[in-house]
Amino acid sequence: MSKKQYSIVFVIFSVLVLYLLGVFIPDNLLLEPHIIPSEYLSNIPYWTIGNIILIVPSSTFFVYLLGIITILLGISFLKLKKEVTNWWGISIVFWGLGAILAGTSYQGLGYELKCSGETYCLFTSWFELSYLYVTAVSITTLAVAIAKSILPKGKQKPLLYYALVSTIIYPIILVLGSILEIRFLISYELFTIFFMPLFVVFFVYSIINYRKQKDELNKTLIIAWILFLIVNVSYYVYFYLGFTELLYDNLGIWFSANDVLHVLLILWMIYIWVKVKPLLREI
Repeated sequence: MSKKQYSIVFVIFSVLVLYLLGVFIPDNLLLEPHIIPSEYLSNIPYWTIGNIILIVPSSTFFVYLLGIITILLGISFLKLKKEVTNWWGISIVFWGLGAILAGTSYQGLGYELKCSGETYCLFTSWFELSYLYVTAVSITTLAVAIAKSILPKGKQKPLLYYALVSTIIYPIILVLGSILEIRFLISYELFTIFFMPLFVVFFVYSIINYRKQKDELNKTLIIAWILFLIVNVSYYVYFYLGFTELLYDNLGIWFSANDVLHVLLILWMIYIWVKVKPLLREI
């Protein structure tokens, strides 16, 4: 198939996936432990705007800011109009869209989408399911971008095949999980198992290439993957040490583990913008 035909198939497939995720919302899956709406609100800051309750306003700001900066970065890659930077641009735009989808449900309108009118708050929403799909597309297209950035043409196939197969298999699993209401299949844990090892593969490829070539691009990407690891480790350390609750209960300050993640990801995106993008322009 031509690139245009692949694009059409992808658009049709994506529309179908997002439609099915909207039709088969797993309404019988509840937050664990079960929590009633009023109790949900008692543990977090929120604003009431008219008839709408906006939860964790500061967190909503950070995640939307991340989404906007990321989309702008992706567009700046697309403006270079080269095959390699186009793939980077597509990946990063999808990453930004995923951040906005996630922020709408995990932050912003989370109460309205999962708790309002319910006896117990729901486990997920269409926005969260769509976030998983859109972010999966972001990571698989990033795999294509990495392959075309640092690997010779003859060695690109493993990453390209992985990207293609994952783009098909993961959405099918996600839709089945939503239809059958299987919590693990629509969880972030499964998403992590499915895709996060790719970043280790990116890191290994960059190290191998840098040892051979001593080039600036692979050196910069090695730093990028190390920084990405630090970002994620920082999130888990902050989360498991309970700093969110400690700050809110004692000082009335809401700064969650997700805020740590989103602020550090903003800085990571700026690193990609300032350090990686100029080098890709030269390919």
